[in-house]
Amino acid sequence: MINEYKPNKLNEIIGQDTKKILDWINSGRKKSLLIHGPTGTGKTASVYALAKEFNYEILEMNSSDFRKKEHIKNIAGEASQQQSLFGKKKIILIDEVDGISGRKDFGGLAELNKVIEKSKHPIILTGNEIFDSKFNALRRKSELLEFKAVNYLEIFNLLKKICDEGKVGYSEKELKNLARKNNGDVRASILDLERSIVNKKFVESFDERDYKEKIEDALRLVFKSKDVKVLLNAFSRVDEDLNEILLWLDENLSEEYSDEDLKRAYEKLSKVDVYRGRILRRQYYRFLVYQSALMSVGVGLSKAEKRNGFVEYKRPSRILKMWIAKQRNMKRKSIAEKIAKKTHSSVKNAYKEFPILVNFLNEDGVANELELDDDEIEFLRGEK
Repeated sequence: MINEYKPNKLNEIIGQDTKKILDWINSGRKKSLLIHGPTGTGKTASVYALAKEFNYEILEMNSSDFRKKEHIKNIAGEASQQQSLFGKKKIILIDEVDGISGRKDFGGLAELNKVIEKSKHPIILTGNEIFDSKFNALRRKSELLEFKAVNYLEIFNLLKKICDEGKVGYSEKELKNLARKNNGDVRASILDLERSIVNKKFVESFDERDYKEKIEDALRLVFKSKDVKVLLNAFSRVDEDLNEILLWLDENLSEEYSDEDLKRAYEKLSKVDVYRGRILRRQYYRFLVYQSALMSVGVGLSKAEKRNGFVEYKRPSRILKMWIAKQRNMKRKSIAEKIAKKTHSSVKNAYKEFPILVNFLNEDGVANELELDDDEIEFLRGEK
């Protein structure tokens, strides 16, 4: 659905003053434009709308994937000097510029500043948080345009238009609640609308709305189905978080897929890992929607044909290893806290020096002095 409603003209971007983009590109004031603001407000979409409306060729780089000096120089630098292969005007788009490292060992930002100075084509950069001191030079070189969170009533009107054109029934109250809850994120609101439409048609066929599905049954839906409606909801009733589901997929994928199917599925999982990284690094929790879609619809549609026969799925060995490591770490930390209390030192130092203290801790009387329980004593014996 979201692809169907991508804007084709600048004036189709809701809630933003996109005329300033056109003013900048016609003025020649500065070689780069830096569009900044919250995720899902139309920054990247506006660049593509500009290109489509005025027949520009776009070279896009996502700076989360191209951080180092060599990447910027070899890709953006070369493109900034070359003419379009198709004789069109050209725009270089650097998406999520706040993902470029400012550290000396990477040098991406310094190289990007050089590329902007020498570029023969306009460069548009997008970013969420661009007021860190490492972006000082980039801000000076660029014209700045802020995209703000879109008013929920404007999002509501867009969602209403989508429903009307798709002949989908709705209540205005529901649409307003959906528009309001995404805090001005247009893209997330459209995605949520899509999921709501599918869920109403799919979930109503179940008598028990609170039914929790086993992870094995959900995996079977993904691996055996090619129905998008089914795939979208495959993990919605599973009482596992997305990270654990990802481990289950990785462990069992080769049991169901092979050859090109397996390759395509792992490409989807690799993109999931990219989104996970961005969520962890920059707290972009809206990317959870994309992570979920790639893991369900992406993996499900990677197969040319479903494989017949029953497969007994295996619990990921990595989950067990992570659980064991977590338990060991918790016991070690518990003992370190008792050592710190008795020796009037910090827990951090006691934890750090734990390997040195193990033999001492196993001496008679020490366990009693530290008031260690049986599990902790047993743990120490295993650490010798």
